[in-house]
Amino acid sequence: MAGRRPSALNRSPLSSAENTQVVVPKLNKDPIWSLQPWPVTVTFAGKEFEIPALSAADWLVYLMQPVPDLDGLINDLLPGAEDLLYELELDPDKLYEACLELVSMVSARPWWVALRQISVAIDSWSILGAELALKQIDASRISLALWLDALLIVTLQSMDPKDTTMFVMKLEAVPAGVQDKPQEMEMSKDAFLSMVARG
Repeated sequence: MAGRRPSALNRSPLSSAENTQVVVPKLNKDPIWSLQPWPVTVTFAGKEFEIPALSAADWLVYLMQPVPDLDGLINDLLPGAEDLLYELELDPDKLYEACLELVSMVSARPWWVALRQISVAIDSWSILGAELALKQIDASRISLALWLDALLIVTLQSMDPKDTTMFVMKLEAVPAGVQDKPQEMEMSKDAFLSMVARG
């Protein structure tokens, strides 16, 4: 007697040998950014900066450092922004805030979540990097948002299911000094560097 195979849609893609299911958090706030790399326009001090469509690998050159290279990102992707900052005598932290908002946009999640995910990848690259490679996740061909989506699945699959809830809570926790509201994510460079150092 033939039986029906259970539908893949009815099963969690993340299950351990003991059939313990892991809930995948909805970190991605705008799935459009996962479909492909998109060009983006950043407005800073009244001037628009056009950034071409960049792959995850292009973004990770700046973000996948022990301390993310925001200065390099600004110099390469927002040329002239620092000059504008000084010409208009603006608070230098405003430029870092614009940079972090850019990271939030292209990663499709709050910048602190993106940077924490990347930090986890750096710390566990011997496992996570190999898993991404085995699953043929090519950072040079996909968007940063999709790479982070895939990284989340690979990370959760590598964990003991009982540890995932706390992991996700730490991932999503809003850093001290940050207002988690649209257009109001403010943090000084020093506070940002302190948050990154704490992981």
